[in-house]
Formats: sequence, structure tokens, C-alpha cells
Amino acid sequence: MTLYMRLKLTVAGCLAAVVITGNATEAWGVDGSTNSLPRAFLKDRQLRLYSISSGERVLFSTKWKKSRLPTEDFSYAVATFQRESGRGALESPSSSWREIKIIEAADGDRLLRSFAMHITPAEKGHGVHSEYALGDAVLFRDATGNVRLVPFEAKPVDLIMDRRYSRHELASAAGEFIEKELRSIYPNNTKFILLWNRRGGGDGIAFLDLAERESLTCYPPPDDAARGAPKLGGNLRALGSFVVVDHVWSFLKNPVSSTSRTLHQGFQWTATFFEPKLRQQGSTIPSVANMPGMDLVAWEQWLDRHTGTPRERGAIRLLINGEKFFPHFERRMAEAESRINVHVCIFDRDDVAVQVADTLKARSSAVEVKVIFDRLNSRAAGTAPPATPLAEGFVAPRFIESYLRDGGQVQVHPQLNPFLTCDHSKIFLIDERYAYIGGMNFGREYRYEWHDMMAEVEGPVVGSLQKQFNKKWAQTGLWGDCGLAAQSMCGKPKSSFPDEPSDSLELRRLYTKTFDRQIRRAQLEAINRARSYVFLENAYLYSNDMIVALVRARLRGVDVRVILPGENDFAPGHGSNIAVANYLRRHGVRVYFFPGMSHVKALQVDDWVCFGSANSDALSLRLNREANLASSDAGFATRFKQEVFEADFARSRELKEEIETGWGDHVADAVLNLF
Repeated sequence: MTLYMRLKLTVAGCLAAVVITGNATEAWGVDGSTNSLPRAFLKDRQLRLYSISSGERVLFSTKWKKSRLPTEDFSYAVATFQRESGRGALESPSSSWREIKIIEAADGDRLLRSFAMHITPAEKGHGVHSEYALGDAVLFRDATGNVRLVPFEAKPVDLIMDRRYSRHELASAAGEFIEKELRSIYPNNTKFILLWNRRGGGDGIAFLDLAERESLTCYPPPDDAARGAPKLGGNLRALGSFVVVDHVWSFLKNPVSSTSRTLHQGFQWTATFFEPKLRQQGSTIPSVANMPGMDLVAWEQWLDRHTGTPRERGAIRLLINGEKFFPHFERRMAEAESRINVHVCIFDRDDVAVQVADTLKARSSAVEVKVIFDRLNSRAAGTAPPATPLAEGFVAPRFIESYLRDGGQVQVHPQLNPFLTCDHSKIFLIDERYAYIGGMNFGREYRYEWHDMMAEVEGPVVGSLQKQFNKKWAQTGLWGDCGLAAQSMCGKPKSSFPDEPSDSLELRRLYTKTFDRQIRRAQLEAINRARSYVFLENAYLYSNDMIVALVRARLRGVDVRVILPGENDFAPGHGSNIAVANYLRRHGVRVYFFPGMSHVKALQVDDWVCFGSANSDALSLRLNREANLASSDAGFATRFKQEVFEADFARSRELKEEIETGWGDHVADAVLNLF
């Protein structure tokens, strides 16, 4: 893809553009000339686009929902066009459909170029990072003062990044910029379809509603072949595989652990029914007390006694968002000298996941490569359509497990799921020297679409993480529980790390395991002990235990703030979060909505930090296997607060008034409290 085309897509993405790839370009039948401009009609939030293809009028249609969050900026939505059959006739003037003003391609090009110049810093050597539908790129001014666009990986080493724009933030900024000119030229119009020329043929298309302050990303009809959609009968085979492999085979090779996981599942499902209900508190909300934080020495001693987890040394480097983590992790894989071990929940089948798989396969000829992934979650993710289009010409493999094994020496152990038990952990290890822990799986959303975080860890704690991986590898192998027993008794002892990094600090590994809910126990107790502040960022705040603990802390005068995502990958979860946000705000908790999807899972209480894979729901706190790291180190707490919470508070919009909810939101909240 040329840089010119990347610039088009980058700017178009911020306009909520229709990104057309491959043969889909021809399907629109739009060439941007005044003689064959498409015609568009709108009713409520349904859009119809009529174009000419082979001399015949073709109809594409889509619809979307209005953002429920209050905003002064342009909201951002995503929709996919579907090609309709037998609907070539235009809407009649007497119908409720209203025709939309079309901005032809020449004017669209000019607006996009102006916006690109507008967001690029004026100072030489400065730039902005922007996400768009197919990836991310950097706009900057070079030494001569010219505006340049390069892929993020190819940016100059000494470039100073003034700002990072997510797709949502870019869409809002573009809407604000273009609105001024459109209103001056077309004072009687508020709704527009904007076209621009794409190099190589065809037009890009964007929808802007100035009255409702909405921008819409619409994609062409999906290409099921590119996703490697299962053939007829595939769902039945998947169901049969789940019954036979995840249950019969799981209980044969792992009789002890499968039985204990199932019993644990039953006990914990029952326990969720006894979590407290969210009732209005009668207490007056006190002012924030600004008290000193809790006694962290006593707190660490409490953790020693009640979690049974050791304190270990290690250095931490935070890698926030996909553009920081994925290139860094790829470099570490390329430099590996002995082993690459991956324990991930979701190994998707999209272009990003396949790129990681290709790297693992290439390295497997020189180093040991072992991969554990959760079978149920990976298969579910592999069937879900991506939120943004896949790379042009990409065709997904049918199964990631067989793809990893073919053409290399990668060893693969899928984690089985008896009675829907899952392993949600994300821990990657290289040469027993570097470990990565956090919320990211291998897939497009983690690289390009979501806000998320991983941490690189060095030091003695990596040896302990490696030991845990070795046990999991043995348990998920052919010998199952017998292999785990042998590894536990005869496995290599905990590695020593002779050269402890100079910036090491005291860390603690916390897990959710079968009959051992360390993360839940620690997080709830920390919130109950809080005296100064509690900061939480999580997309899935469904546990009433956690919600009530947050409210009680606020009613003690603690500064309690919660960051939720402005959109959610699980629609009922978004409704539940809105209901919870209203409840928290009514009780004095400051609630923020991050622009887009934030998948960060972090809690900070009076300079105690806890982060990793665990969500704030029953699945993570009671049921799934999870892995977190925690620390009371003052220096790390300051850095974490600045890089994670303060940065995200600044980017998010604080909830100032109640959001209207319906019965569906409260039903979702009640049901999800069980999960």
C-alpha cells in the first residue's frame, strides 16, 4: 500500500469513512464524477446508498444505533453495508426517507488534505500518531517542514510525538474541523455523504450528521471467504468437538483437575447469588477527606498471611496500547536464543494473529516454541467478524491450531474447557529472562482497535512465572494430571537470576485458581482498607461485591474514580456499565468514559497497584483462571498513576449527569452479576 493511499485511509478513518478493500471497491459502482454520483437517503438511523453498476442502479443499506453517552464532540459508530436485491427504485418524495447532500470527490479530497495539515504539528520533528481502519500511522513535519506520513513502525527514531489519536478521537476532531466549512457553504444542510478519490480507482465514502453530531464508519458487505468461514455443518462439528474433546477427553486425561474445576464452578456459581444487591444508600456523601493512605507495610503482611503468595523481585516496563507492545514483543521473539513460551486466552485467526503465528513458526526452527491457548475462547473469537476490515488479500486459516503446527515446529497445547471453565491468563515468556503480563491477546482489536496494556518484567519473578508455565504445559499435554504431578515433584527448580536489574522492585504474583481466589480476596480487602484514593479501570464491572466496596469507600471520604469504556465489545455489558455508572455517580464516585473500548484491567489503592488479566466480574474473580501482578513500591505507584490513570482521566469524559436507562440495562446488570 502506497503512502498516498495510507494518508487517504488515515484521514478518512477519522471522518468515519467507508474503507473499501479488494473487489468490494467495484461493488459500490461509485466513481465520484458528477455524472454518476450516488444518491443517499436517510430515515432515523437507516442509510440507503444507490449507486450505478454496469448501467443498473444498485442499493446498499445499513443502520446503526445512537451513542447513549452524552458528548459535546462528534460521536463515532461503525456499521456494515449490505447489498439489497430487487430494490433499485429510488425513494419517492412523499416517503419518510430524506435525501442527503453528496459532497463530490474533488471537494472531499480538499477537505481531507486540509484536515491532515491541521492536525500535523507546525514544529519540525514533531508528529501525531493516528489509528485508522487498516492500522496506524504517523503524520509529522520533516526537517524541511514538509508534512509526511509513514507507518508507525517506520517513524523517525528522534520524532517527538505530540499526541495519539484513537479512531474515535480522530473522528471527533475531523468532524469538528470539517463542520465549519460545510456549514458555511451549505447553511441549509446538516447531513452529508462525503466522497474522495482513492488511488487505484473507486471512491471512499463517509457520513456526517452535523445536527446529531455523529460520524459513521460503514464498511462494504463482508467477504466471508476472507474470514475463512466454516462450511455447512461446521457449527455441528464444533459442538461435537466441544462435547467429546472438552468433556470426554478432558476427564480421561485430567480426571482430578477437571473434576475439581467442575465442582469449583458449581460452588462459585452458587456464591454469585449471594452477592449484595445494589440499593440506594441513605448516607450523605462526604467530601473527599484527603487522608494519608493505608499502612502499606501492614498491608503487605496481610497479603503474606491471607494469599500465601511470596514477594519477589523484578523490574517492570509498561507497554500501553498495541503500537507499544506488539513491535516490542516481535523484536524480543526475533532475538530469542533458547525458548519462546506463550500462554494466551485468545489466539485469533485474523491478520494480526496470523502475523504472530508466522513469527513463532519462523523462530521454531531455531528455538523451542510452545503455545497454550484457551480452546473455547479462541474458537469463539475466530468466528466473530472484526470491527475493522482485514488487510487486502488476506484469507484467514480455518483453525489457528493447525496453522501453528503446519510448516514449523511450534508445539501447541489447547486448554480444554470442561463445563465452560476457561483460562483467561496472558503470560508470555522469552528465554526465561523476559515475561509479559497484562490484558492483551493475539488479534486485531488488541493491536489496532482497543486501548490496552501489557507489562514487560525482568528479574527473579520471571523464573516463578516460567515454573507456572511448565506446570500448565505438563497438565495440558497428553499425560494430563499425571504429567502435572511429575512436573511438580521432579521439575526443574525455580531459576536463579544472577543479574537482577538495578531498577527491580518488590512484586507479588496473584492468581484466580481452582478454590483459590487470591485476586478477589486482595482487591476487595484493599478497597475496604483504602483511606486516600481508589482508582479502577475495567471494561467489565459486573461484580456487586466490587461495586458495593467502591461505594462504601467513597462514603468513608475516599477519592474513588472509575474508568469505563465508551463502547463495549459486549452490547449487554455496555448497558450494564451505564446502569452501574449511574449508581456509582449517585453515591459520589467519579465515573469517566474512555473514548472507545478500553480493555485495561487495573486497580490502584493508596499506592498499591494490581493489574493483569482479571476483570471486575464473577468470571475473573471467582471462576476463570487469571494472572495479575501487584506491588506497593512507591516509585512504581507514582509511575503507574501517571502513565495509566492520569493519562486516561485526561482523555476520558467525566459523567456529570445521569444517563437514561431502560429495563434491559437493569436486566443485563442483574444477569451479568452472575458472570
